[in-house]
Amino acid sequence: MLLSLWNALLYHPTLNLLIILYRLLFSNLGLAIIALTLLIRVVLYPLTVSSLRDARKQQQLKGELDAIKKKFEGDKKKQADAQMELFRRHGINPAAGCLPQIVQFALLITLYQVFMNILSVGANGLESLNPLLYLPSLKFLPWETINTHFLYLDLTKPDPYIIIPGLAGAAQFWASKIMLPATKKAEAVAKETIDKKDDFMYNMQEQMLYLMPVMTIFIGWKLPSGLVLYWLVTTVFSLGQQILVNRKVK
Repeated sequence: MLLSLWNALLYHPTLNLLIILYRLLFSNLGLAIIALTLLIRVVLYPLTVSSLRDARKQQQLKGELDAIKKKFEGDKKKQADAQMELFRRHGINPAAGCLPQIVQFALLITLYQVFMNILSVGANGLESLNPLLYLPSLKFLPWETINTHFLYLDLTKPDPYIIIPGLAGAAQFWASKIMLPATKKAEAVAKETIDKKDDFMYNMQEQMLYLMPVMTIFIGWKLPSGLVLYWLVTTVFSLGQQILVNRKVK
């Protein structure tokens, strides 16, 4: 039941949208993946930008949050009440980020499933793909194949020169880097508190600045380049959103 609902609401529509874009964009799967990624990110923009804005505000309030934690160290209820009052004064809804995260996670799984099925279908697997397509004009003829070549890439195989994973890692590093000043400011406050858990947390955040890009490159090195292309476009778009939010939230 759940699988049928998942397929009807997410998998089949996403698959058909990708094939529509593939047909419109000169039978170029790379362009179709880029267009689908951008389209989804634009649709989700109102949700994600609100979540990013609140997250940015919370980072800028980290010093005050740490002061509240220190002041009401022995009383969790007063600590929570003071934090909620601080959020209310600055127009922050701590629960607002949950919905975008759930939606994006569901879409991420769906896109992974769609891309993997498309990239692995090959020349002889179109018969299994055709029944999932809504319109006759989208269906593949017996002599057709899916064009998986994009620039120098075969999208079904890893990038032989590791260029796309490298760009994705660089974008990931930049996205983490622009968040570091707020983290550094909060880290200075954390060092003054008796509880060293905060100090440890901020040290971990600084280490993740370098660890996440390395992991992105390593994982992308092994994945089909079509998936890494989606990863790169998503990261660059998210980076642009974060820069925009940082400029607006002073």
